[in-house]
Amino acid sequence: MKKQILLGHIGTLLLGGLIYILFRAPTLKMFDWYDSIGLSTSLNTLRDYASPIVNHIPNWFLYSLPDGLWIFSYISLMLFIWQNSVSRKNIFWILIIPTLAISSEIGQLLGFISGTFDFADLLLYILGMILPFLFFTKSINLNFKLQTL
Repeated sequence: MKKQILLGHIGTLLLGGLIYILFRAPTLKMFDWYDSIGLSTSLNTLRDYASPIVNHIPNWFLYSLPDGLWIFSYISLMLFIWQNSVSRKNIFWILIIPTLAISSEIGQLLGFISGTFDFADLLLYILGMILPFLFFTKSINLNFKLQTL
């Protein structure tokens, strides 16, 4: 259980954030927030160390992987909260965020949502959703009973 929180939740959350901090454009709003709390100098030093490799990192790593990691983090935390058991009572809460992310990407593909569809985003959302179940789930019990009149 400690490994699940440390690696599955906190580790993937921080890794996704670190990719943003080190490699994403400094025009993102989060960099204004860091500046307002006095972290700009430290973060710029880290970005300077990372800058020589940014041109060698594939786009999917920079732009799609963080979101997949954050979905993995969310699912890991939700599974931890429900003691790694999935049921009718908790499946909605476990799947709400990845469902919204996947639906948004498909909505972009179909033109219902503004933005640019990216297959790498969709793939990493799906992997971020499925892998925590494979790694951490003890039981899945989704028995849906039909009610008779």
